[in-house]
Amino acid sequence: MKEEEIIKKWLDKETLSAEELQFLEEMEDFHEYKKIAEKAAHFKAPEFNIEEGLENLKKKKQEKKTKNIWLGRLPRIAAILVIAIGSYFLFFHSNYTDIDTATMVTKQVSLPDASEVVLNTNSSISYAKDNWTGNREIHLEGEAFFKVAKGKKFTVITNLGEISVLGTKFNVRQREKSIQVDCYEGLVEVKINNKTIKLSAGKSLSFRDQQLNQYENFDNSSNWLRGKSTFKSIPLGEVFKELERQYPVQIQTKNLTLDQDKLFTGSFTHKDIETAIKSITLPFGLDYSIQKNKIIVSARE
Repeated sequence: MKEEEIIKKWLDKETLSAEELQFLEEMEDFHEYKKIAEKAAHFKAPEFNIEEGLENLKKKKQEKKTKNIWLGRLPRIAAILVIAIGSYFLFFHSNYTDIDTATMVTKQVSLPDASEVVLNTNSSISYAKDNWTGNREIHLEGEAFFKVAKGKKFTVITNLGEISVLGTKFNVRQREKSIQVDCYEGLVEVKINNKTIKLSAGKSLSFRDQQLNQYENFDNSSNWLRGKSTFKSIPLGEVFKELERQYPVQIQTKNLTLDQDKLFTGSFTHKDIETAIKSITLPFGLDYSIQKNKIIVSARE
């Protein structure tokens, strides 16, 4: 399949095959396009004509007689996406503050209203600092713990749904195809999959594979703040991906099929890689070997 056809399917939110998804993820600039598209889908701004913005940008480019060489490598449809959304953000999104974290790095952020956000490793947030008082909206990719100061509605926007509160403590873990929300204090309103659910303190919600589940949690705050990732009936493949987010390692499987029925309930530490991998492999009777920045997991012979 041609590049243009695959990108068009992605833009139209059509179901992609495993090979097509791998093709997109291996594209050099795809991650940036995805972040821009997610923010633009939720961003609220004055009326704006994208076609007019695109034409203005083209005129400006002609006046300067410059070219974006990297656009020439991409199909026309992807180029239009980047230029159009880029124009949109050029006019209305320039005052956004972007903060992200790298592997094995967490970060505490104080927002303009004294609300606090703690970003987990490999996560990012974006918000309009200059307009924060009138519009407490924050875009999240990854995982973060929120301690919200009382005031107007505070909304966390992800690519799978929105979480709104007035003042509370809660955690959001957003991944490509799943989201989990844990409420520790106050009341949280979650809008997801065309439904609105209210979570009180001690309640959690997860949305995975188009399945929405609610359950109780008995913690006072997120375990990752205490250096531990915790899971409840999560596919083993996703647990390995979470390990890769917490440590600078790559997990490879050998003679092992990560079937969907292999569900992991438990936790692993963020302080010692060998202890962490043992916590995951032992319950399934798997073997592992650590080779520098690579961990090979295999079925026990």
